[in-house]
Amino acid sequence: MTEELLVELRHIHKVFTTRHLFPVDEDTRKRRFFKRRNVSAADDVTFGIQRGEIFGLLGPNGAGKTTMVKMISGLVRPDKGQALVDGLDVDKKRKQVLRRVGVVLEGTRTSIWPLTPLENLVYYGMLKDVRGPILKQRAHDLLDFIGLKDKKNVQVRRLSRGQKQKLAICIALIADPQVLLLDEPTTGLDVQSSRAIKDKVMEMTRHQGRSVLVTTHDMHVAQELCDRIGIINHGRLVACKRTEELLDVFSEQIFVFKVERPPAPEAFMELPGVVRTEVEEGLDGPALVAHLTPELEPRSAALYGLTRKLEQDGYQLRAITQRQQNLESIFLRLTASDQPSE
Repeated sequence: MTEELLVELRHIHKVFTTRHLFPVDEDTRKRRFFKRRNVSAADDVTFGIQRGEIFGLLGPNGAGKTTMVKMISGLVRPDKGQALVDGLDVDKKRKQVLRRVGVVLEGTRTSIWPLTPLENLVYYGMLKDVRGPILKQRAHDLLDFIGLKDKKNVQVRRLSRGQKQKLAICIALIADPQVLLLDEPTTGLDVQSSRAIKDKVMEMTRHQGRSVLVTTHDMHVAQELCDRIGIINHGRLVACKRTEELLDVFSEQIFVFKVERPPAPEAFMELPGVVRTEVEEGLDGPALVAHLTPELEPRSAALYGLTRKLEQDGYQLRAITQRQQNLESIFLRLTASDQPSE
């Protein structure tokens, strides 16, 4: 294993078999039967997470994100390949790995609602062999850090959804793990709670040196939070780069040509380097919006070709501006393929 990687997945394969129940035929009254289908949750997936890094894993529903989290934490075994945490094989050294990993899974009720946050942390700490004054001090420190100090003696059932999510993160951190796995940590939260959790994740990573894997549907959270991003689709890792590099390499370059009258967008589609064109009507008049290839030389040629054709066709060009793309547009491009056949 590479020395700087705290988490590593090597050529992971995982297939689940699903069964679909068909209804009884009302005419023949034949018995119901199941149709089996194999679904690939991981197809030769390889990536690593460095020490002190926040790694984002993005993908549509059912793409395999939660399966990756469960394989790193030892909850699911891969059919092929190897998952490593701090050099330890998750499948062979599961108990040792669990001491190094904290997990927050989407949709699971981690905390015990009749207990208080402080009682929850003491209970889970004892389960993880953290005891005595160290446990009490760590529980108080975590509640203070996450912003639940004034709620430490309130029953969990009385907390808001955002506060319960914060407590779930505290529970994952009570044994002081080196790796924190967060599966959709901001789903269903309001803007303030989502921002608070994002800020705390960044703080604990930067100041405490933990490695964090975040799966999320919130592109804004991923773009602001993550050092590197992997995009998974149908079990395949279709991109894995630093966030700024991903934005640079995979972004279509969008240029807006302000003109005095609307042009016909289809007239520009045959120019090399042009991906697509459309016309927008704004308060300051019409504009030709051109989506160009991200490669430098074809993009430069396309810019020259568009400008020249507008002038040749008699359009008065008033301004050219570039429109910045975000992570959401790249995600939609990379995951726009059809569903695989059965």
